[in-house]
Amino acid sequence: MTSPNTLFDLAGVRARIHHLPGHAPFMLAADLAEVYGTSTRAINQAVKRNPARFPERYLVTLTEDESRSLKSQNVTSNRANRANLTGFTHGGANMLSGVLKSAVADQLAVAINDAFTEMEQAAVRDTKRMLLKLQTEATRKPIYMWIKTYVERGASFEELWRDTNYSRPKLEAAAREMLAQGLIPELPHGMQPGLFDNV
Repeated sequence: MTSPNTLFDLAGVRARIHHLPGHAPFMLAADLAEVYGTSTRAINQAVKRNPARFPERYLVTLTEDESRSLKSQNVTSNRANRANLTGFTHGGANMLSGVLKSAVADQLAVAINDAFTEMEQAAVRDTKRMLLKLQTEATRKPIYMWIKTYVERGASFEELWRDTNYSRPKLEAAAREMLAQGLIPELPHGMQPGLFDNV
């Protein structure tokens, strides 16, 4: 049994969280067994005995192709040598600590929860930075600046069109792009909304 104070600190657990398209981040049952100091068989039995605690959204069943993808990401062969592997999402990994009979389960559950939470918070921060970058770059476009200014003034689309050198179709297309990106709260007054405009 591995001591929670040695190998499986926050970084050690985080390294065992996997990402594959179409799945929430997850840990393999074999990895969780190693972290919790138990066997994969014990984890599978815990799931079977407590089905109400492990809804489908807490579990990940990998296909043969996905198993191969994990191998290509340097997951060791003894953890990825079966066609179908079982994984646990954040919720599933946390739930295991309540059903496993392990002396270190409570201590290690904290590290597992913290690793998932830290990763999720980093993903949210990255998404916010990306959106801010996109919005900043978008507002640098001269046509966007014209539209934004006129919308903030409450001016009409006709005024905007009259005061710029852009064609009507180009202004309309740019205004709809800005509305879709959340750069303006509404279309310029007098501009007819399109079928897919969020108004």
